[in-house]
This record gives sequence, C-alpha cells and structure tokens, in this order.
Amino acid sequence: MFKKQNQIESIVLLRGIAALGVCFVHFYLANGAQYSQFMTRLFFSGQLGVSMFFVISGFVLPYSLSQKNYTIKAFPNFLLKRSIRIDPPYWATIGLLFLLGGVRWHFDISRLVLHVFYLIPLFKDYQWYNNIFWTLCIEFQYYILLGLFFPLLMRLKPLVSILIFVLISLICLFLKVNIRELIFTYLYDFAAGYIVFQYFIKKISLKTAVICLMAFCTVVAFKVSILTGFIPAVTGLTILLLNKKVPSLFLLLGNISYSLYLTHTIAMPLYLRFIKTYVSNQAFLCVTAILISIIFAYVFYVLIEKPALKFSKKVKLN
Repeated sequence: MFKKQNQIESIVLLRGIAALGVCFVHFYLANGAQYSQFMTRLFFSGQLGVSMFFVISGFVLPYSLSQKNYTIKAFPNFLLKRSIRIDPPYWATIGLLFLLGGVRWHFDISRLVLHVFYLIPLFKDYQWYNNIFWTLCIEFQYYILLGLFFPLLMRLKPLVSILIFVLISLICLFLKVNIRELIFTYLYDFAAGYIVFQYFIKKISLKTAVICLMAFCTVVAFKVSILTGFIPAVTGLTILLLNKKVPSLFLLLGNISYSLYLTHTIAMPLYLRFIKTYVSNQAFLCVTAILISIIFAYVFYVLIEKPALKFSKKVKLN
C-alpha cells in the first residue's frame, strides 16, 4: 500500500528512522521533564537523524539526475522542480505556525521574504520561525551546488569525482568551517551519499564503494568525533547492503518523513500542552506524542505534500 514505483526501500527505511529520531529529541525539548543523564543522551541522539537526511540527499539527488540525463541547460528547471517539491509544504508549515500560535502575530514582510528564499542566515537581525528550518537552508544550498557541478563531476572518472568531493569536504573540516547554516560544514555527509551513488550507477564496484566510504568516514571520525563519522558510514552501508523488504510501517514513515519533519514541532507541543494536565506517565506521553505527530503528518502529507510532489513531476529535466 505504501510502496512507490522504483522505490529503493533502504532509503525509505532510513528516512523513517531519521524522522523518528528527530521526533524523539524534540519530544524531550517540548516535554520539559527531568530525565536521567542516560535518558537525556538517548533522546538527544535523535538529532543524528539530520545527518542521515543529509547522507540520503547526497545519494538520492545525484541518482535522480543521472536517471534523467541531466545537463547544465536544465539547471533552472531543476531548481524549479525542487522548489515545487519542497516549498509548498514548507510554506504551509509557516502558515500553520502563525495560525496555531507557534509564531507571535508580529508580521514582518522582510522576515517572511527571507524565509521564502532561505536567506535568514545572512541577516543577524532575523531568526527562523522554527529552528528546524535551518536544515532546509542547507538542502537548498546543496541543490544549487549539485545542479551547477553535477555535469562536470559526471565527465570525470568515477574515482576522480569521488576524490574531488571527498577532498573538498575534508578541507572544510580541516579548515574548521563550522557555520551551522552553511553547507560546507556538513559536506562530508553529502560526500558519503555521493560515494554510494557511484556504486548504484555501476561506476564502481561494491567493494570499492565500501572501502572508499569506510576510509573517508574513518578520517571524519578522527577529525571530528566517532559519531560524526559513524552515522554517515552506517547510513551509506545500509543503502549499499540492505536488500530485504522494509515493513509497511517504515514505508509509511519514510514516505511521510518530510511532512513529519516539518510538522512534528507543531503537533507535539499542542498535544503535550493538553494531555499533561491528565497524564504524567513519561512512556505513555512519549509514545502517544509521536503517534499524534505521525497522524498529523500523514494528513499534512495527503493534503499538502503529495499534491506538490505530483506537480513537481511535471517539470522535465531532459
């Protein structure tokens, strides 16, 4: 029921896990309860889902472009296609934030325009309506860079293109480019996805892909932290090696993961504000808060995201 045509199920599984992870960390922040040090660390490990999303984008977008024989002439259409796919749910979420009180009613047209074009990081006087939006800014920067340089990368030998991508990301790490809302800070995640992509288009062998991925992620782990290298390694290996069918629940979560990511910080606080008057059991609160978020996201997906997805498919790249 939830499987889409030509879907790589390992990707859908990872999207579902990543979205759940982000839900867990925001449950902790929205709930405001006191937990043990172990539970606090466990909840905050959910933010690693963001890294998983970046690795997935590093694979999915080049793979999609390669299937459509993308050339630089299609760059405007590529950005238009991505905008139609990503922006209507994003804009609808902003509308919900205003409607449901997530943003104070102090309308500032400049702030709204900066949100529409993902330019908030360039202006210190303005903040995101919702802190999760910073990742969309990173993704859109990736769209621009990929759209411009993908044709060039594809003209190079596979290992050369991988080496260039990896070296640029490592240079950014060694130069300590650490600006939260700048793609070069997270380029290593996208590079891990690009290595996997080269295997899927049969440019390199599975053995070569695994060696490149593990060697690269080991360097990242030593330079930054074990987890920083571990997450892209595990995500990439899962895409490379997992061939089993994914349970329907994770197919559902993966397919609505973008809607869940956008809306859980709206649905969850509203639910907790209501239910905590009557219930104090933390396990019950966590499970039901995430279930409510999933239900809300599914409705949002059907009404907003799915139509945008269908419309984006009408924009041709070849």
